[in-house]
Amino acid sequence: MNRLLGHAEAWWSGRTLRERRMLMVMMVLLLATILSLGVVRPLLDWRASAADRARAAAATLAEVRGTVASFGPARTTVPPPAEGLEPLVRRTADTAGVQIVTTMSPSGQLGFQLSRVASGPLFSWLSALETDHRLTICSLGVTENADATLNVEGSVSSGVCGA
Repeated sequence: MNRLLGHAEAWWSGRTLRERRMLMVMMVLLLATILSLGVVRPLLDWRASAADRARAAAATLAEVRGTVASFGPARTTVPPPAEGLEPLVRRTADTAGVQIVTTMSPSGQLGFQLSRVASGPLFSWLSALETDHRLTICSLGVTENADATLNVEGSVSSGVCGA
């Protein structure tokens, strides 16, 4: 290594002052070019790419917000049925052919429990509650039994569910 440095020092000493200055300017320009091409340009490209992605995300967000707004206003509280919520739920359950036990849910809505019910009548009854009677299913827990029937616990409300 010392030998190589000795050769380089001898070569540098053999140059005139004017040549040394030109070589130093050339080295500075070469270093600036390498720095520009190796560091600055990639950073600027990454910044431009990030700005493009941010604009695309903002456009997507605006599109999603527009789609959500097109769904209409959120459901508000619907007046309870004239016959009362529990009698309506019991009557529709009997009509659908499911045996229901009504309770009070922990959140304060009308709770219900079904044991060993087939999935077809259950989900048609729940659909009828939502579409025909404008009730909201606030919670629903379904457990499958070994005989392909379901145990269900849930709660229903006339309008928006409580927290």
